[in-house]
Amino acid sequence: MQRYTLLYILALVCSVAWSSLTLAEVSPSLPSANEAMADYDALSQLPSQKLIDDGRRHFEQRRAAKALACFTIVSDRYQEGMNDEEARLCIRALNNLGCVYKFSYFDYAQAYDCFIRALDLCEALAYSDFLPVVLVNLGDLLNDYGISYVSQPMVQQARQIFEQCIDEATANGNWEAVTTAFFNLANQNYDLDLSKYTILFSDSIPSQTPDLQYVRLQYRGLEHLQHKRYDEARQCFIDQLAAVNTRWEPERDTLAALMSIAHTYNEQQDFAHSIEYLDRALHMAEDYDIDDLAAGICELIAENYRLIGDSTGHRYFYVRYLEKKEAASNSRLASIAELNYVHQLKKEQQAARDMKQRQQQERLAFAAVALVLLVVIASAYLLWRKNRELTARNKSLFDLTQQVIKAEDEQQKLRSSHQSSEDRESLIRRIQDVLDSPDLICQQDFTVARLAALVESNTTYVSQAINQHYGMAFSNVLGNCRVREACRRMNDHNNYGNYTVEGFATSVGFKSRTAFVNAFKREVGLTPSEYLRMALQGGEELGVRSFVTRC
Repeated sequence: MQRYTLLYILALVCSVAWSSLTLAEVSPSLPSANEAMADYDALSQLPSQKLIDDGRRHFEQRRAAKALACFTIVSDRYQEGMNDEEARLCIRALNNLGCVYKFSYFDYAQAYDCFIRALDLCEALAYSDFLPVVLVNLGDLLNDYGISYVSQPMVQQARQIFEQCIDEATANGNWEAVTTAFFNLANQNYDLDLSKYTILFSDSIPSQTPDLQYVRLQYRGLEHLQHKRYDEARQCFIDQLAAVNTRWEPERDTLAALMSIAHTYNEQQDFAHSIEYLDRALHMAEDYDIDDLAAGICELIAENYRLIGDSTGHRYFYVRYLEKKEAASNSRLASIAELNYVHQLKKEQQAARDMKQRQQQERLAFAAVALVLLVVIASAYLLWRKNRELTARNKSLFDLTQQVIKAEDEQQKLRSSHQSSEDRESLIRRIQDVLDSPDLICQQDFTVARLAALVESNTTYVSQAINQHYGMAFSNVLGNCRVREACRRMNDHNNYGNYTVEGFATSVGFKSRTAFVNAFKREVGLTPSEYLRMALQGGEELGVRSFVTRC
């Protein structure tokens, strides 16, 4: 800020000292440095919007020092994280500051720095509404360099910026930026592809848009030129002289029209009239200190004198061209190429850093995905392996149960066939007969007392006989027998195919599903659901089965 403060004071002193050479209205008395500093401090107390409005007014009235101070104060207020409204005012101030440096002080390096900073902030903060304004100013600066130093790459870059500006401005309805960009894009570019810019004749553009009629005449003039209708083209360019109504440097619009008129005469080899209009353009450029165009005009006049064989005129204007060219080379415009190269290099370096960062993020993401995938595969394998082991175990238990039931069925048949000849204790035989009767043991109210009554004994003897013969209590023996009967019924698809687990539990005498599941699991090793599913998959009834140590 101190640098800008000193520059403001110096500029203010110079502005007063050179008041006779400018159009600005300044005080006849020279202010002191203290007065200038006090003025700067007073301006610093004003809000940003007020400073921008005042700065624009000072710039339009050619009070460059005042404008410089206003815009500098606002631009220096920018801080990351500030609210959007203030940030946008800072961007506007930077852009306007660049205009002051370019058009009032011809400090092109400072102007370039301001425009680039404004462009970067516009893109970073997504300030699309103001982006076309910054683009057109930056493109104009690069185009001046390209024309002055005959740098085709710089001219091409400027054209790309102007085209981007037209696209952005059209999308945002900034028609003044559209007309300004087209003027710069089409100025002395007589082979421009006009088919891309028919938007200039859209009814959506307000008729009061600055320079609208001017650029439409410019478009038509170029169109006639490209079809070699030189008289019609020249009339369009002559009409342009009366259509100039831009707010910024209208002299450049007039110069462009005069040079276009001269070009139509050149195309018709009427070099005398071409020199006449170029001479008018040169005087205007010198009167308004438009030095960046004066050298090129001198070169065109010198070439026209050469074509008509006037060696004296040719030498005179060629020397003037060289002088002005050297003066331009010594100006700060010469540093634009270096500044632009450095800026492009920084952008490329930043892009490379961003790409490297994205690649690192992608590698980390890929590693994370690979790790997750590996975990999923390992988990799936372990789950598959466990499921296979569980399936094999269940199948083994099922097969074992089938074998046990089949063996008991055979034993029961053997007991039945030899019962009369076997010497068994009468009580055990009668107990076994009752336990072999599903209709009796599957009754929910079947108890040891009921069994004792059926075998014509008492509960004490019956309980002792069961414990000695079966090695377990009556309730366990009864539960095993009921589970045996449940297994038989689960294998009998024809008669019990529509039964549920609860249905089987009730049908064999269990009072609850939980008691049935626990007894079944304890006896068979499978749950009723697992056994039933495997029985259904077996596809055939396996017949009556029994347990070896049970009933």
